[in-house]
Amino acid sequence: MSETPPAYDADNIFAQIIDKKAPCFKVFESKTTLAFLDAHPMAEGHTIVVPKLKGHRDMLTMPVLKTADFLSDVQKVAKAVKDAFGADGVNIWQNNGEASGQTVFHPHFHIVPRKSGDGLHKYPPSAKEELNAEKANPLKAKLEEALNPKRPLRKAKFSKVSDINPDSNGLNLQLKVCGTPEKIESKVGTTWEVVCGDTSGSVVVSFRANQIDDVKKDAVLVFRNANTKMVDSHIRVVVDKWGKISKSEEDLEGEVDMSEKANVSAIEYERVSVN
Repeated sequence: MSETPPAYDADNIFAQIIDKKAPCFKVFESKTTLAFLDAHPMAEGHTIVVPKLKGHRDMLTMPVLKTADFLSDVQKVAKAVKDAFGADGVNIWQNNGEASGQTVFHPHFHIVPRKSGDGLHKYPPSAKEELNAEKANPLKAKLEEALNPKRPLRKAKFSKVSDINPDSNGLNLQLKVCGTPEKIESKVGTTWEVVCGDTSGSVVVSFRANQIDDVKKDAVLVFRNANTKMVDSHIRVVVDKWGKISKSEEDLEGEVDMSEKANVSAIEYERVSVN
C-alpha cells in the first residue's frame, strides 16, 4: 500500500521568494516563472528557475500544461546563462524527491554555467558492460507499462428487451434462448431465428452460420453491439461483424416474460414516408 505523499510546505524558501517575503537577486520573471541567482552558487552565474505555481512538491506532480509553459522559460533562461557568462556549456539540474538530492520541496531547476576543464562536476562512470537484451527487456517492459498503463475496462451498460425499437443500435443484451432455432432460407442466405428474452420481454433474434453453435434452448447469451433490422415490418435483433455473441458467465436473473404483449417482434410497424 503506497504512503500518502507529504503535504506541500507553503512556507518553503522558494514560496517565500515568490511571495516577496524573502529577498532574491531576480534575473527573469514571466506570468509562469521566476529566475534568480543561487544564494550559494557552484559557479559564477549559477541560476535557480522556479514555477510561480505553488502547491506541488516537485515537477512530476505539476499539471502537464503548466509544466510545458514553465519548461519553455527554463530553456530561455539556460540560453541566457550560457551567453551571459561565455560558458562552453550548461548543466540543467532538476531533482524530484529526497532520494534524488532535492532539499527544497518546490519544483526548481539549477542552471550552472560550465567551462571546459573546470572540474566542477563529474557524473558517475558508465557501466563497462554494454546492456544486453536479457537485462534490457525486463526494464523496457516496466517502462512501457508505466508509460502506457492499462485502463480498467468499463462495465458494459446492458439494455432490456422492452427498450428495443426499430432504430435501436449498439445494444448490449443478456438474453435466454427460449426455443429451438429455426432455419430460414432467403435471398440473402441462410439464417437461424429463435425467440430470446429477459424479464422485460422477448424478441426474435437472427443468427448467421458462424454464430449458431452456442444457440441452444435455455442457454444464456450475451450480445454486444447488436442492432435491429426489420423483416416484413417486424423487429429482429442481429449482430454483425462489429458485434459479438458469447455465452454468459451468469444465469439470467428472473424468468423471461413470454407474454404476447411483451413480445417486441409481435408488433407490426408501418413504414412511413418522410417528405
